[in-house]
Amino acid sequence: MKTIRRLSAGAILLTLPLSVMALLAGEAEDGKPLHDNFCMGCHVSVVGGDGGEIYLRENRNVKTIEGLMGAVDFCNDQAKTGLNNYELDDIVAYLNETFYQFDTD
Repeated sequence: MKTIRRLSAGAILLTLPLSVMALLAGEAEDGKPLHDNFCMGCHVSVVGGDGGEIYLRENRNVKTIEGLMGAVDFCNDQAKTGLNNYELDDIVAYLNETFYQFDTD
């Protein structure tokens, strides 16, 4: 019986959009210092200024919350920062709240 409940709960969770589940786990206020410490150096070298233009440019690559999650994961791998999934969720929450405002409902 416990196995059936667990499987049912898992099936229900799989029907929720992945982006909503991921963002609910993240805390924007925890993501800002992580972002500033691990992301901005590279972004400044790519776009100059304070690095924030990478999120605001007209031809930005990220157009959905799933795209944002993928971009953060990609940057973590490329920069070899070693951030864990909780920290990545925090960065996604921070970026969405500050720059993107994708609907997560």
